[in-house]
Amino acid sequence: MQTLELKKDFYYVGVIDHALKVFDVAVRTDEGTSYNSYLLKTSEGFVLFDGNKEVFADEYLANIEEIAPLSAIRYLFVAHTEPDHSGAIEALLEKNPDITVVASRPALMNLDKIIRRPFRRIQMNPASPLKIGGYTFRFVSGLLLHWPDVMFTYIEELRTLVSCDAFGAHFASDAILLSKEPDKERYYKAVEYYFAHIMAPFASYVKAAIERVKALEIDMICPGHGPVVDTDVGKQIGLYEKFAAEYLPVSDPRHVSVVYASAYGYTEKMALYLKRRFEGDGFKVSFHKIDALNYAETKPLILEDIRTSGLVLLGSPTLVGDAIGLFYDLLTCIPWTEGQGKKASAFGDYGWSGEAVAHLSERLRQLRFQVIEGYRACFKMSGDDEKALAAYFDRLASAKQ
Repeated sequence: MQTLELKKDFYYVGVIDHALKVFDVAVRTDEGTSYNSYLLKTSEGFVLFDGNKEVFADEYLANIEEIAPLSAIRYLFVAHTEPDHSGAIEALLEKNPDITVVASRPALMNLDKIIRRPFRRIQMNPASPLKIGGYTFRFVSGLLLHWPDVMFTYIEELRTLVSCDAFGAHFASDAILLSKEPDKERYYKAVEYYFAHIMAPFASYVKAAIERVKALEIDMICPGHGPVVDTDVGKQIGLYEKFAAEYLPVSDPRHVSVVYASAYGYTEKMALYLKRRFEGDGFKVSFHKIDALNYAETKPLILEDIRTSGLVLLGSPTLVGDAIGLFYDLLTCIPWTEGQGKKASAFGDYGWSGEAVAHLSERLRQLRFQVIEGYRACFKMSGDDEKALAAYFDRLASAKQ
């Protein structure tokens, strides 16, 4: 058990997890993580910030009780309801059902489905600060950092921002405080890794939240994971600003990405025709042929080109009633936030039934691309097919960007 007084009457009561090696199934956590919670003593009782992971409920409650009896907690502020921060709330409310939960509207809706029992509540409102026991709590929207329920709390008198998943990292530090962490170089690498794997799809929302945060006077950030940022606060905010700028989706209307696979050269002929026509009209064309051997090394380049393109074209032959599987792996790596505002289409040849174009088009729609009707031809193109391909190019080139 580890607790620490961060400022007068303000305590760390979180749980440090060195054993965690994977987060949310897909993200490696070689540095472990922490599930941070905070406790503030006020003249009207204790205010607790954030829950914890269900598996650590006993340790979470024991840490709180090192500072105060559970019966003394008046409020629980919940910034975000992903179960690594909310799983232990049910156990807390079983011990003290009189706690009032303070959270955003979507967070309260989520908690109803996580706790599955009635509880007292106050809805956070950025326009209405909450005053409790001599402290002023201002709520700052952290919308889609990285869930739609996120709301930061700024404790005005402490100049402290409780930010949950924003401005943190999966990094287990027994020092608790960043100022005491002996390996800051490793920590800042973890911050960058965390942003790339958790926050990057929401870069535009990060950018908007940073503007709200920069308007506050902050000398401490209390994130949901990683050490408390009690030093170089401006650097931490600046890093997020830098990363957000790097990951912001770009939709250049004069940049076309063509990604294709071709078994016998028929789809390749279509791809080369489209490349030639677009380049002839002055477009920048990023051109990638993929197969089982080169896909792994080519994939990062393709994803970067797609991120900056205004038009994305996927060309696949039909294989056993579907597109080549590599395309689905690629599309899995494109967040819906990046597809918004971009044009996309699919093309390809087929021998039996020709489902690849329709299936890729549907997946692109799911990713919120604006899909232009695709093109397909059976085996080698006929003269009529070539005319249809020319008409397809005209549709693509004239689509309003």
